[in-house]
Amino acid sequence: MRQKVFLSLMLLAVILISVAITILPTFFTTGISRVELKQEFDLPLVLNDKKEIKLIFFGYSGCIDICTPRLISIAKFYSSLSPELKQHVGVEFLDISTPEDKTLPTQFAQYFNSDFKGIYLPKDVLRNYTKIFSVYFSKSLLDETEYDHSSHLYIVKRTGDKKELRYIYNSYPFDFKQIKLDIEELLNE
Repeated sequence: MRQKVFLSLMLLAVILISVAITILPTFFTTGISRVELKQEFDLPLVLNDKKEIKLIFFGYSGCIDICTPRLISIAKFYSSLSPELKQHVGVEFLDISTPEDKTLPTQFAQYFNSDFKGIYLPKDVLRNYTKIFSVYFSKSLLDETEYDHSSHLYIVKRTGDKKELRYIYNSYPFDFKQIKLDIEELLNE
């Protein structure tokens, strides 16, 4: 009997350690972790203003564990940009939760910075975005009012009528020095 209990506890410990090793890098990683690409897409809503570069973040309104700390850091970064650079760069928060109140994404995004744009995505449009941007999300198993989701930061660029996904930053904290260099490089292409 003791051996069965011991083996069960060992198995549980191995499972918990495996889960921790798998999940923790999603929340905090070190070093530069970015993907550079040129993936053209033709989806509505993103880059519909005069900005040439957009920082895109997917999350849900009211998310305090993932979205809030990341949006706070994005807001600090955005505030540090020169007025000249801000003329070309914007931030868009795309809500994965399709809330009943369609103004909620805008309210949530503008809580962090009044220049941020919150975007409500109907479910059919959301599917298209999550495919293009490889966004993972699902209802939380622990709390049905929350979502588990990826927390990457994306840079998209508009050139004329063409929209391209150019960078994906998948480590946190984000390397804003590198992100600024990438933005400046994209603007000088």
